[in-house]
Amino acid sequence: MVRPASPRTIAVAVVAVLGVLTAIALRAGGEASSELAEPLVRTNPVTEPFEGLGVWVDIHDDESWSDPIRALDTMVANGATTLYLQTSNGDRNVPFVFPDETALFIDAAHDRGVRVVAWYLPHLTNLVVDRARTRAAIAFATPRGDRFDGFALDIESSAVRDPLRRNERLMRLSDRMRQIAGDRYPLGAIVPSPVRLVDDRTYWPGFPWGELARTYDAVLPMTYYTYRVHGPADTASYVTKAVEEIRKGVGSDAVPIHVIGGLARDATDPETRAFARAVRDAGSIGVSYYTLPFVTPAQWAILGQD
Repeated sequence: MVRPASPRTIAVAVVAVLGVLTAIALRAGGEASSELAEPLVRTNPVTEPFEGLGVWVDIHDDESWSDPIRALDTMVANGATTLYLQTSNGDRNVPFVFPDETALFIDAAHDRGVRVVAWYLPHLTNLVVDRARTRAAIAFATPRGDRFDGFALDIESSAVRDPLRRNERLMRLSDRMRQIAGDRYPLGAIVPSPVRLVDDRTYWPGFPWGELARTYDAVLPMTYYTYRVHGPADTASYVTKAVEEIRKGVGSDAVPIHVIGGLARDATDPETRAFARAVRDAGSIGVSYYTLPFVTPAQWAILGQD
């Protein structure tokens, strides 16, 4: 007859077994985490619509909406290759403020070799509405079957006061957008000025740079230097700092960045020249001014230089 083991012996054996199992689990977990660690930026991003020279049209640009053909011809004559076209915002009760004109913009742009990226400003207070608006833009088709070449979310509203809740809602919407659009559909994140995020810590603390870089194909900072600085030297410094802050926040220099410049109506030619040079020196994939009706011939010429 085998003598039963004492309780102390059993306890020691159990501890030993648990130790071995824990070591195995930790080793396996370490190997798995190193193999499955999330990339810092989106793998193989689709950036074509965000590359090169672009220009913006918002829902308040009556001149552009009243004559889309003329607006596009102005773009093409000045070398712009992407039109960023606003569909709606969280204050409106429709997904498209100008549905017929939107279709005309898309068809006429494609006829001229111009890409069209839809953009929408959510308040994140009603995700059901925001999801419906983004889905409508991604699925929108003109009568002849043309669609937007990409979609960009305008991330700037602080209507949700709690930054943690705001971030959670933003990423829920972003993840859903990616599911709706598919893995290879170009998505852009229009983000607040990174310099503002540093200077005004109360505006959006804990901005989710990493999560956005893994979800979106490109980051488009609203680098509106005309609000903040004056003169060529300060303009260049502002733009350089903005790009550096994005890369620091993401933790990688590989994040694709399209820099949106100052308000065209408030920018001087020397500032525009400094802005364009800083964008090129930073290695950004694209550049644009806001908005189309106010870009001058001199600004077009400067921004269009290689």
